Amino acid sequence: MSGSAKSREELSRQLGLWDSVAIIVGVVIGVGIFRVPASIAEYLSSPLLVLGVWVAGGLLALCGGLCYAELSAAFPRTGGDYVYLREAYGPCLSFLFGWTQLLVIRPGNLAGIAVIFAEYAAYFLPLSPWGIRALALSAILLLTALNLWGLRFGRAAQNLLAIAKVLGLVLLTLVGLAVARLVNLEVSTPPPTPLPLPLALGTALIFVMWTYGGWNESTYVAGEMKNPARDLPRSIALALALVVALYLALNAVYLACIPPDQLPKSEMVAAVVVEKFLGGPGGGLIAALVVVSALGALNGTVLTSGRLTYAFGADHPRFELLARVHNQFRTPAPALVLNGLWSAVLVCSGTFDQLVAYTSAVTWLFFALIAVGLFILRRKHPDLERPYRIWAPLVVLFVAASLWLTYSAVAYSPLGSLAGLGILLAGLPLYYLVFSRPAPRA
Repeated sequence: MSGSAKSREELSRQLGLWDSVAIIVGVVIGVGIFRVPASIAEYLSSPLLVLGVWVAGGLLALCGGLCYAELSAAFPRTGGDYVYLREAYGPCLSFLFGWTQLLVIRPGNLAGIAVIFAEYAAYFLPLSPWGIRALALSAILLLTALNLWGLRFGRAAQNLLAIAKVLGLVLLTLVGLAVARLVNLEVSTPPPTPLPLPLALGTALIFVMWTYGGWNESTYVAGEMKNPARDLPRSIALALALVVALYLALNAVYLACIPPDQLPKSEMVAAVVVEKFLGGPGGGLIAALVVVSALGALNGTVLTSGRLTYAFGADHPRFELLARVHNQFRTPAPALVLNGLWSAVLVCSGTFDQLVAYTSAVTWLFFALIAVGLFILRRKHPDLERPYRIWAPLVVLFVAASLWLTYSAVAYSPLGSLAGLGILLAGLPLYYLVFSRPAPRA
């Protein structure tokens, strides 16, 4: 593989508005919407509360997206969160963010999505447990190769998969509406809420926001967009509006088709709805939809993770190799290869699910810091051109909600949250002893 060190501006600018929308939709709509509703029903027994927490999650995601819209328009560079943290707080905090993302969150998410893809693909293929892992590993490596081959191939795959999954969810909603007309739900007493209402709402919102996660993905490819200052804010708003509409419609269908006391037990909630209408073949339809959805999330995460690793490498001389761009394909090839190989290792180890769970509190803490950093950057760079400015009270609302979700994550899993904080802080001695000299930036 030939490549030479390039500045981040030399990545190929090929992405337009709808490419960015496809990246966000493709990553946000993963597999959560097929599983999370049952988990939420364990904590919230009222249908109105269930729909309310989905609306609240959508509004919170939109507030976060608007924060990122201002940041991305003011700093239209490859790297997203990493760039904003560096500009607001300096290299140490951005290093810790990059360290946590590279070691656990990004490869763990890739590994998890790939395994879910392979598990559902096993509906059509006779796969042993090791066959499932082999298929998951193959999916990661093949999509890594596709994105390494050129941005146009990764972009085309993402656009097609995003369109396919949106059409699939629309079809699922229509089938659900037909089921709701045919099924008369028996009036039953919903199960009691196992936690005090504030904690139950916070825990349910953690699951909801996991399903909405990914609204910031397009910011990682800002350096490859044709007009990032204009298209990034618009793409975030358009993609989130589409996702919120689909999620609300699907959850209304789930609540209309499944009795409240049965919903917490229906882990494969979408399959339950479709099988009521189509019988046995409904399981195959849902399996195919999850396969397509997981592939879209996997491809989008491969594409954006390579850009985060690229930005991280550009800041640290000892990671300079990760900031190289392939001479022919104009892609961050070493960064893509590293992410692909490490994700493949996690698939084989089988420990990625625990590692990802450890980082929930840390993830929301970083979201709060990034939003606060928006105010810091307004003070540090008052003359910087900002094509879009979010209303300040919405930023405050997002910070407060992020801190509440950090607390809820700690309350839900104190030992896991402590482990996540340990992974984060483990990067401090490494930074000060080895990587504390950032590379000069143009």
